[in-house]
Amino acid sequence: MYKIINLMIKIQNFKIIIFGGLVLYCFTFASFLKAQEINLEAEIQLPQIITYLNNDSAVSEERQVFTSEDIEEKNLPDLSSFLATAGIQILSYGPYGLEQKASLRGFTDETVRIVIDGICVNNSQYGTFDLSTINLEEIEKIEILRGGFTESVCDEDAVGGVIYITSKKQQFGNHFTSDSSVKTYFYPQKILDTFNQSLFYSGSFNNNFIKLNAQGTFANNQYPYLNYNKKSVPRENAQILDGNTSVNFLHYFTDGSSLSLNDLFYAGNKNTPGSASTNKHGNQKDLDNILSMQLLNPALAQGKMKIENNLSWLSNTRFFKDSASDSQHYINSIRYNFTDNVNFNRHFLQDYGLSFDYTHLNSTDDGLHNQFSGTFKITSKVFIPLHSKNPQDYNQFALSLPLAVKFCGQNMAFTPKIGLSGQFSLINLSLRGYKLTQFPTMDDLYWDDGTYKGNPDLIPEDGWGGEISLSTKTKVLPFTLCIYSNYYKNKIQWAGTSPQNISSAFYLGCDFTVSQNFLDDRIQLQSYSEYLYTKLLNRANELTYGKKIMWTPDLVSSFTANFYFPEIGKDKVWSSNLILEANYVGKRYISNLNTTYLAPYLLINLSGQLQKKMKKNQNWLLIPYFRIDNLLNWSYCAIPDYPMPGISLSLGFKIKS
Repeated sequence: MYKIINLMIKIQNFKIIIFGGLVLYCFTFASFLKAQEINLEAEIQLPQIITYLNNDSAVSEERQVFTSEDIEEKNLPDLSSFLATAGIQILSYGPYGLEQKASLRGFTDETVRIVIDGICVNNSQYGTFDLSTINLEEIEKIEILRGGFTESVCDEDAVGGVIYITSKKQQFGNHFTSDSSVKTYFYPQKILDTFNQSLFYSGSFNNNFIKLNAQGTFANNQYPYLNYNKKSVPRENAQILDGNTSVNFLHYFTDGSSLSLNDLFYAGNKNTPGSASTNKHGNQKDLDNILSMQLLNPALAQGKMKIENNLSWLSNTRFFKDSASDSQHYINSIRYNFTDNVNFNRHFLQDYGLSFDYTHLNSTDDGLHNQFSGTFKITSKVFIPLHSKNPQDYNQFALSLPLAVKFCGQNMAFTPKIGLSGQFSLINLSLRGYKLTQFPTMDDLYWDDGTYKGNPDLIPEDGWGGEISLSTKTKVLPFTLCIYSNYYKNKIQWAGTSPQNISSAFYLGCDFTVSQNFLDDRIQLQSYSEYLYTKLLNRANELTYGKKIMWTPDLVSSFTANFYFPEIGKDKVWSSNLILEANYVGKRYISNLNTTYLAPYLLINLSGQLQKKMKKNQNWLLIPYFRIDNLLNWSYCAIPDYPMPGISLSLGFKIKS
């Protein structure tokens, strides 16, 4: 215990050093540049890159795309909150800092891949990724792909879908952002509940770019909720103290190639309150680090070949203690991805991908294990242009054929896929078919706490999926509709005290996205919906056969209305926007017996911000903002017996350059 406490003290001191060092570096470096009066933009001369590769060559994938502007203007505390606004079900064990899991098309946890800058960051032990470990200020773009049709090697294990995260690109000159905020749940004993501070800096010199980012959060997470006796009581033992830092260095060579070095560090001390019906609570300490290097050659062979190499080290350390147990988990993974995109001619592209993963696990509950996994993938893409009377229209048919062979430990699988699409001036029509494969996690294989025991003889979950989608490009009402169906078998289910490949299920659903802008884009309306019908098909269990999958809602939907007010005030230096959000999650059964369920809930959120340009320096912006979550003060649970907070108000202030 003494060693753990001593380690956490070192972690806290390390965070203070990083925060202080970052602030000192930002202001010192900015002052130095001003004193020297260096025009960095004039000094930097990036090489011209000529390539014949189509950057949008994903001919059959369909992704929801959100830019950094979409993310920043909502003033959200973490990634899980943003994903909820995109029509994704979030399985939450509480507010900020506690466990959050994204669910796509009824698939959860390890079946949803999280990919950051081309690196899959899902944890090898239990298959998930802590959504609170990355700062939203760090993100340039978020892309959401639903389903198992993927064309690259880094996302090959996806079953439910993929969430792609692209870090902010370095820009010319110097840029600085400070974001400070406080939050209240209106609880009289704890008026100010949560404090957050983040700092971001990017700079450039010669052909080099550097980017630094740090964030620290202290959250009491003490809010009133209605207990089983319908009495308002405070949530206790849910205090969170965490922080993350990231450092990125990018260098461009004279031939247009680039070398990138990145490090993402996270430390958190989390009190986990447990279920509301017990007094059992614990403490969890997390220490995570992702160190990566990327070498990119974007225009080889006279611009017809693009090669990318990614090498990363992922380290996850967790200490957990409650009244019943005391455990330690050390996970270290070395991951390497290689991709080669080749343009043979304007009608034929081929992508080659290769990945290797070595994981060393030392866990109180799983023991000491080494695991090797890898994937080899070839994706062929054929484009057939169609003639059109209008020369401005570019119509084409496209075929995508991803073929992958992958292994994990003693298991191996072949996953073929095929995608057909017709791309026309007003509509896109796509057909996709794919095989699904999910390997067991190390917890499934090796877990042993004296009561529950893993099964090293598990085989991969697998199945088939198919979907058809229609996208319109009309100015009246652009929308995307996708109807899909999956048959999934050998699903791993903990039967008794050990997991078995005994479950199978049928999925039928549709995704619907619609957006429209009015009054010169001053009003933007967007809606994302996912309807799903599921049926369990394990005939050996008469009690659950034909029932719906637990925790899977029939409908998840979100609606966002964004109102822009540019150039307000007498001097026209102010602008503002107001965002209204509605997130709905339908009924969810809490067991496969379908006897009891969690009621649907609707969350209404409101946020707004003002933005002012400084008179002396137009590059500096002052942005005060507010955010009200759960405006209706809805009492709900995302996970049985884990109450979520009611209404809250956040106030913040940003300074940007």
